[in-house]
Amino acid sequence: MTQTTAAATPQDMLRQAFQLFDQGKIHEAAKLAEALRQQAPNHPDVLHLMGLICLKTGNPKEAEKLIGMAVSILPDKAFLRVNLGNALRQLGKNADARAAYDKAEALDPDFAGTYLNRGTLHAEEGRADACIRDFEAVIRLMPNDPQGYLNLGQYQLAQGAFVEARDTYAAGLKARPDGPMLLLGLANSLERLGDLEGAFAAAEKVLQKMPDLPGALRIWSSVKRRQGSAEEARDRLERVSVAKLPPGGRRLIHGELAQVYDRLGEAADAFDHFVAQNDAAAEQLAESPIDKSSYMTQVTDLKAAFTSDWVQSWTQIAPDDLVPVPAPVFLVGFPRSGTTLLDQFLDAHSRIEVVEELPVLLPVRDAVKESGGYPEALADLSREKINELRRLYNSELSRAGFDPSAKTVINKLPLNIIHAGLISRIFPEAKFILALRHPADAVLSCFMQDFQLNASMAHFLTLKDSAALYDGVMSLWGQYRDLLSLNVAEVRYEDLIADPRAALGDVMSLLELSWEEGQSDHVAHAQARGSIRTPSYGQVTQPLYDRAADRWRRYETHLDGILPRLAPFVRDFGYD
Repeated sequence: MTQTTAAATPQDMLRQAFQLFDQGKIHEAAKLAEALRQQAPNHPDVLHLMGLICLKTGNPKEAEKLIGMAVSILPDKAFLRVNLGNALRQLGKNADARAAYDKAEALDPDFAGTYLNRGTLHAEEGRADACIRDFEAVIRLMPNDPQGYLNLGQYQLAQGAFVEARDTYAAGLKARPDGPMLLLGLANSLERLGDLEGAFAAAEKVLQKMPDLPGALRIWSSVKRRQGSAEEARDRLERVSVAKLPPGGRRLIHGELAQVYDRLGEAADAFDHFVAQNDAAAEQLAESPIDKSSYMTQVTDLKAAFTSDWVQSWTQIAPDDLVPVPAPVFLVGFPRSGTTLLDQFLDAHSRIEVVEELPVLLPVRDAVKESGGYPEALADLSREKINELRRLYNSELSRAGFDPSAKTVINKLPLNIIHAGLISRIFPEAKFILALRHPADAVLSCFMQDFQLNASMAHFLTLKDSAALYDGVMSLWGQYRDLLSLNVAEVRYEDLIADPRAALGDVMSLLELSWEEGQSDHVAHAQARGSIRTPSYGQVTQPLYDRAADRWRRYETHLDGILPRLAPFVRDFGYD
């Protein structure tokens, strides 16, 4: 407990309170701040500190009030405006938060904290150019501080810009050669680029300073596992005191141990670690604002809306009334059905470009929603509105750097499968490439994969929820196939790994393109591409292997509860 003496001045107490806050001793800092406010209820530094404590303890509404009071007393202090912006951002008041950051920049253009926090807001909103400018400003103002490099590198990693991330971390290491988190970022980017030796060397340097750092251990083990030394990886990870780690660290170690045991063929131990990985992720989910139920609600709403009577009621638009555009192509399927591997074979063609998991379709969906609700408004779309939406989609492709008039552009985002009805309504000429995999393998693989959590991926933390989502998504696809005239070519994962050229025969016919020999070497293409945004990057940069086919049989005793739910799809997709 913090002791104060009668001789301590309010200024001493304030300094001590801020020190306690910086040390993470929030409860003690709060007690001192409360005592100070009794003496000086309107002191701006006390109000500011109390607001920071509220931010730290999950009360952004009170933080906005307290820091706002401090701002009203000291309106010219940039750092107060920044922390007010942070409170507003946590409350979801992004426009107000941006205004606070902009005011802080106007007050003090050289205060790096403005750009650091505004860059984070821009990252959350998907404003790539603005985000990068702000983080680069932090680096310019504090070239010897690692924070700007770390934030920029992390954003670039999240965007799949692995070469740029590597260069950012390397620049940071020139200023701070021994920065362990910069080294960890470099290791991450090198692993994603397929430079396993470089990634391993960087991870080793981190572990020399921080022997139990989960992120570095994951990379070290992943390289060992991929190079055939799974036993060595297992032995090192089993020495980690995993129970003492926070959820994020437990998630990484259990996830990697699960992969190691799976590689060793020890399914029971692997399954236990997959469960532990997902339990840790569930703890993080509980602390996040993610509404898991919203995604399944979207799926069930679409299933309820798409009936034969409703589709027949749609306003009919003659093909000649539609703005002519190149027929869009969508690569869809349930996650972990081989879409990333399929992507590599297709993108290797000289006349094909694959848009890798970018939400370029969502602005079209949102525009429909604004027109009267989604999917309800699809029924009464006018010719003018449909043409507007066709132009909108192509403008989104253009913004992302793709030109459908120059090459066949394939939009690869597997769960766009739930929007096949929207796509068909706006683009009757659309082409679909459906990736299929044995339903039990697809569901098990989703459960095993440590996805970045969002409303859809949050369903993969249990086998039961994974199977329920598969049922919802793939039965919705079945409705679309029954109700709409979809132009579809199917590719089975099991066929793709056995004979890629034969498996892709229907797809190449659908695209009206001939097979090119360059498509045969998917590994060379994946490595040359340098940017694979999905969790499957480790698999598609290896030669084809069949150990993931029929993997579900090794885990069959754990799947008893979900196999009956998947049985209709096993039959309908011809896997029985």
